[in-house]
Amino acid sequence: MDILSDQLARARAQGAVFSILRRIHPWGVRFAGRRPLTAHLLLEGQGWLEREGRQPVHLGARDVVLVPAGPPYVVGSTPGVAAIPIDEARRQGSDHGVGAASELLCGAYVLDGSVAASLLNGLPDLVLVRAADQDPSHLAAIELLAAEVERDAPGHQAVLDRLLDLNLIYTLSAWWEQSGGQAPGWFRGLSHPELRRVLESLHANPAADWRLETMAQLAGRSRASFAATFRDLVGVSPGRYLTELRMSRAEDALTRTSAPLATIARNVGYSNEFAFATAFRRHSGSSPGQWRQRFESPPAASS
Repeated sequence: MDILSDQLARARAQGAVFSILRRIHPWGVRFAGRRPLTAHLLLEGQGWLEREGRQPVHLGARDVVLVPAGPPYVVGSTPGVAAIPIDEARRQGSDHGVGAASELLCGAYVLDGSVAASLLNGLPDLVLVRAADQDPSHLAAIELLAAEVERDAPGHQAVLDRLLDLNLIYTLSAWWEQSGGQAPGWFRGLSHPELRRVLESLHANPAADWRLETMAQLAGRSRASFAATFRDLVGVSPGRYLTELRMSRAEDALTRTSAPLATIARNVGYSNEFAFATAFRRHSGSSPGQWRQRFESPPAASS
């Protein structure tokens, strides 16, 4: 099982290109920072990303930036440049005049649920993967994205959206590999072939009767050696990891389905709903029913 792809699928991470703008120096575009995760990619030219209280970040052609929700920021040709809101820039469209040109692609990702929260909480306020640090497959996907921008054929928008999804997978993988300790525990564990077998099996079937001995045998290690290596790389014990994985699956099932508690309990590895409810309350601080009700209740009307 590809755990990263599975995590993004469970977070319902889907991208949509919402602007491709050609700008002539000087130019600046302001973003409110309200979207869960936004990608910026300079297909051509140079630029800077500025956020109040932070040093400006230079962007070169083909560099990829991911920005989680947070304070407003500006992407522009030079630091301190006058900027217009992205909505206004979209209404204006591209500038095909003469001068130093930049082409900026912006895409938004929609993510929700417990897995999404875990992914987003683990990211800094800016993820930057330079073109020089991208692997050949990522570079090829960006080249295809740049080429697709110039086309006007049936399915054009769908292709751009799917290439944006692919860009997210490559960008997260590249950044986590570069950041080392800031990567999720499961991602760090995937670098170890023996742990990878265990992690992929846990994610493929968390409801199985997993015991420390079973995991250790799958890894080809003694119980003590496996447990120590797992904790060192992943950051928690195998048992804690399994519980958190099961609870994450349960939270999503309670939020997104109307399945009975007994069914959800069975699907995440508990013999009955009472044992499941006890474990769920210990993990989340609320009962499964309260968790489900929290997402079912409509928001109160405001004056």
